[in-house]
Amino acid sequence: MLMLRDLQRAFVQGALSDSAPASICAQIIGDGIAPERRLAIYRNNAVEGFLKTLQATFPTIVRLSGEDWFRQIGRQYMHRYPSRSGNLHYVGEHFATFLDVELAGSSYEYFADVARFEWAYQEVLVAADHPTFDLNALGVVPPEDYGALEFSTHPAMRLVQSRFPVLAIWRANQPDATSDERITLDQGSSSVLLIRRADHVELRELPSAEFALLAALMRGESLEQAAECALEIDPRVALDAALGRIVSLGTLVDFTIPSRQ
Repeated sequence: MLMLRDLQRAFVQGALSDSAPASICAQIIGDGIAPERRLAIYRNNAVEGFLKTLQATFPTIVRLSGEDWFRQIGRQYMHRYPSRSGNLHYVGEHFATFLDVELAGSSYEYFADVARFEWAYQEVLVAADHPTFDLNALGVVPPEDYGALEFSTHPAMRLVQSRFPVLAIWRANQPDATSDERITLDQGSSSVLLIRRADHVELRELPSAEFALLAALMRGESLEQAAECALEIDPRVALDAALGRIVSLGTLVDFTIPSRQ
């Protein structure tokens, strides 16, 4: 007799693999249907549910690769990263990382960054909301403490950076795309801000120094440290203007001064 935990593990193995382990088949009551067949029905439902969710999450990759290839790579991904949540939304969480490895060095390696962009879009859709930033609160901060400021960024915001033009690729592969412009992988990099608004997700290419400034703040670095990151990218960047644009986009929602906590 298998212990419950061992039984559960054997069942998962049988549901994910192409063959049913004898240890689990022996525990299944046939009742007119062979245990292997019962498990195969469950396996098919589990796999189809996983793949359909993955396709819905990464429609641009499906369009770029074709459905047959996507389903094949999707099954490989499912074996490497089986769902560990009752919420199917999270099945795509590791897909970009998986493609990084599987497609490294190939002509399709840009798929990983497109997938990273699509996953960021999905995260933004379901992230929590947050009140807008109260700029007046900064008025009580002494100028000597400005460099130590640490900001909280909006929970429904993500940043995606790629050496490929991922935003242009994504836009060209939307169902309502009308442009016939030809996109080449060497036409430029992308530094994209994704942030949810009331009725849409705003997608905006940021200058590289601005992107570095916001990315550093998102990592929890101080304003002084973030400014240094931006200056490393572009020593000529106007930091006051860059910070002003970041604030105006609603990306920052709160601040702290660690020395005062």
